[in-house]
Amino acid sequence: MWKLRDIVVAAILSVVCGAIYMGWDWITNPLFASTMSPIVGALVNGLWWIAAGLVPYIIRRPGAAFFSEVVSACVEFLFGSPYSLGAVISGLVQGAGSELGFALWKWRRYDLIPMLVAGALGGVGNSIQWYFEYQGDQYSIPVIIGYTLVTMLSGAILAGALPKWIGDALLRTGTLRNFEIAKQRR
Repeated sequence: MWKLRDIVVAAILSVVCGAIYMGWDWITNPLFASTMSPIVGALVNGLWWIAAGLVPYIIRRPGAAFFSEVVSACVEFLFGSPYSLGAVISGLVQGAGSELGFALWKWRRYDLIPMLVAGALGGVGNSIQWYFEYQGDQYSIPVIIGYTLVTMLSGAILAGALPKWIGDALLRTGTLRNFEIAKQRR
């Protein structure tokens, strides 16, 4: 069951991540818009669902990945994302994919493997949206497969391993001692 502090911390971290997503929009669009292959851009996709790894890693509650990713995406949209409502759709599909990753372990395991799987499954959501909304269907099958695999790898690293590393670093400071991450370490 979610506690008030879980909701507050999830919301705060989600807003911060939404601001990061907005910055990532403006940095990556000019860098990768003109690349020959979307596979190159897929290398950095995982940062767009970092909230879906960080928040559940800290509070360890069912629904945390989906909640945090949708809130982050809404913040990104409200800040003026160049993706407009597509940013919110991203939050829905990436958050659902990441949530599925944690559900596979019934929200009981948050070691490296579940974190990597949750991050990778967020990439599946991203790839589905890319295919239908961002003209991914215009590419050849090898490019579509390559984009999906690289996006999943990016998600595993940037939305799985990186949030675990950040959460572990925060835990060492003592700031998370009242959250599930600390309780499950005892």
